[in-house]
Amino acid sequence: MSVNRFKTMKPLLSLRPGALLPTSVGFDAFGGIVVDFGSNNDALTALMTATRGACRVFARIASIDRVTEGDLAQLLDRHIDGVMLGECRGRVDVQRLDVMLRVAEASAGIRRQHIAILAEYGTTPESVLSPHSLDECSLRLEGLVFDGNALATALGCAAPNTQLDVTQPAPIVAGRAAAILRAREASLDCYETLPQAALTQNAVRSAMAASRANGFSSVVCHLPQQADWLDADD
Repeated sequence: MSVNRFKTMKPLLSLRPGALLPTSVGFDAFGGIVVDFGSNNDALTALMTATRGACRVFARIASIDRVTEGDLAQLLDRHIDGVMLGECRGRVDVQRLDVMLRVAEASAGIRRQHIAILAEYGTTPESVLSPHSLDECSLRLEGLVFDGNALATALGCAAPNTQLDVTQPAPIVAGRAAAILRAREASLDCYETLPQAALTQNAVRSAMAASRANGFSSVVCHLPQQADWLDADD
């Protein structure tokens, strides 16, 4: 997860419910597009048709405790490429999802290990405090995603901004560290979600620089044009 690797990895795009699909920025600007499952299923279906393989599509599930085998069967029917596990508390959550996907793949008659996993990490107290490595917990697990906005909401603290770590709330700093250290320990990619305040080119470039300094592989955008600003920073 070096500085050079950051520059060669494409960002992810996480579409909020009701958000429009990218138009001015092509799908191939992203390594993957994430859509919330449940609240945005029509967008998920439309995205699978629109991308035509230009980038991968991930469905985000809120947590392992709120997903069923029927949910995963619906996702596989849409031919998604992967699942983003929200509110991941650690190794056991990833393993539970892996087993459920195994069952769903067998029922759907598709290749085993076809569906990839990304896991939000460092966004719950349990994951920040977990002593358990993620190394070899699932062959599907490709990377971790740190979302400081989600952690701030869960803990009721100030949301992250684009300034230095010394100005950030302590839980945000701890969560970032937990995510990047767990990722490096398990040789996984690690993404950081851009702060909610990163709505201008300068703010995005500042956030990119902070992510780069902390060793993240790339970032998660919420707006397609943020990918253009990422290119402008190269």
